[in-house]
Amino acid sequence: MATESQIQKVMSNLSEVQACANCGTRLRFGDLECPHCGGDLEDYLRQWAEELINHLESE
Repeated sequence: MATESQIQKVMSNLSEVQACANCGTRLRFGDLECPHCGGDLEDYLRQWAEELINHLESE
């Protein structure tokens, strides 16, 4: 079961403003491609998820 600390870390991480590496357009939660240039975000999202999981596991 998730702890309050883990939930807060996820919520905080979701609220961080991220930008497309190709054109700098701000990304929204749920975007799978850049709404401006159409760049694929899968690699970026996988890296974000891995870092978040590692952060949560380090508790």
